[in-house]
Amino acid sequence: MFRFAWPPLAAALIALVPPCAHAQHLSAEQLDRLSQERQKEIGPRDWGPPPSGQGGGVQETRPVPTPVRCMSPREDFEPLYAEPQASSRQIGTAAPQIAVTDEVRDGWRKVLRRGTVYAWIPQSDVVPYRPLVAGARTRCEVAGEAADGMVLFTHPAP
Repeated sequence: MFRFAWPPLAAALIALVPPCAHAQHLSAEQLDRLSQERQKEIGPRDWGPPPSGQGGGVQETRPVPTPVRCMSPREDFEPLYAEPQASSRQIGTAAPQIAVTDEVRDGWRKVLRRGTVYAWIPQSDVVPYRPLVAGARTRCEVAGEAADGMVLFTHPAP
């Protein structure tokens, strides 16, 4: 007769799992001290200069090709369409902040996706900008576009 060996196997696996760290009960000073001790163990690090042309610097911004303003979709991940009609091909979904143009055609609003690539969203699905996180800045402006055409947003203080 076949015997299933779960209890010994399970006990062996549980023994291999390291205990959880419980830093929640330490004070900020104790955590700082532990961090400093760990840093001494690790020693100094020299990661070298940042890669050229990527990150670590200010991203170049250029104006967008058409006037747009920052707004939000009514619901998260509203579909974006290739043409201003529901029967057209869906080409993406709307992010929490979208760059909308003033062009409205048959109840559809034109949205700048990147560079000179546009999409359409039902006008009824476009609402004033809403921050993703409660308490975040409520203003949103289109800052321009990156070298790759990605639309950049800024959130200035009121």
